[in-house]
Amino acid sequence: MSALDRKLGRDLWHLKGQILAIALVIACGVATYVMFLSTLESLKATRANFYQAYRFAQVFASLKRAPDSLAARLAAIPGVALVDTRVVAPTTIDIPQFRGPITGLITSVPDAGEPPLNRLDIKSGHGLDAGRNDEVLVSEAFAQAHRLRPG
Repeated sequence: MSALDRKLGRDLWHLKGQILAIALVIACGVATYVMFLSTLESLKATRANFYQAYRFAQVFASLKRAPDSLAARLAAIPGVALVDTRVVAPTTIDIPQFRGPITGLITSVPDAGEPPLNRLDIKSGHGLDAGRNDEVLVSEAFAQAHRLRPG
């Protein structure tokens, strides 16, 4: 063993605390990176499962006026599995408990059953009944912010 090797050994022994700290920082960085990657994969899987369970559409298009026959033409495009058309319109809503009008978005749903795409995730209450015109669905965030409950 040469004199330089012995000196290197002594210097490393004296710096053992700093070497340990550097190793711990590197280990923490690697652990954080691995944790980030696993969290990202988990979020991607959760999103994919939610989108599949509620048949979330992958493409949206807004039109002012379009004939119903356009849906058949869109469905004939290669790669298109399903087309669902809806009427969506902004509106103002007057609720007695609120000081002014509320801006809302009216979205049509089928008279019976669930929509084939973009199914509704109803947390409380029930879906809309076809024969009633006095029911609405509100977002969970809006209901919580204004303490609204079904009924």
